[in-house]
Amino acid sequence: MKARPSSVLLLAAALSASAFAPLFASSKNDSPRAYPIGVLTAASNGDMKVVRGASMGDVSYALRYKVRQELSPNVWAYSGFHANLDLANDQECGTVVITFVNGQVSDMRLVNKPAVAAIAANLKLGSSARNIASK
Repeated sequence: MKARPSSVLLLAAALSASAFAPLFASSKNDSPRAYPIGVLTAASNGDMKVVRGASMGDVSYALRYKVRQELSPNVWAYSGFHANLDLANDQECGTVVITFVNGQVSDMRLVNKPAVAAIAANLKLGSSARNIASK
């Protein structure tokens, strides 16, 4: 099976940074980086915790003091976070991307700006493909 170059690039951009070292980046912060999150603590809201399985309403309430960017109806991004992992901070991973399935948190990742851009592009590409297929 032969993969298209654009498919390979999207796949590589979506994968966690812990699996790949940047091959062509001019600096360590140019490549998309992502780290899984088990528990997200909203310090600005009395240390409320967000975990997998939390509802969209619970997330909205816990992170109500943060600005939400909706990458899609089921993928939300919040910036301004700081990890308790030096490597993630060194790679400027300060945005949390939360994915919902059936209205509940299914995945949370701490990512850098290139990863947010790659995720948004992947979602947009997927949406365009669905629109074309439905015609």
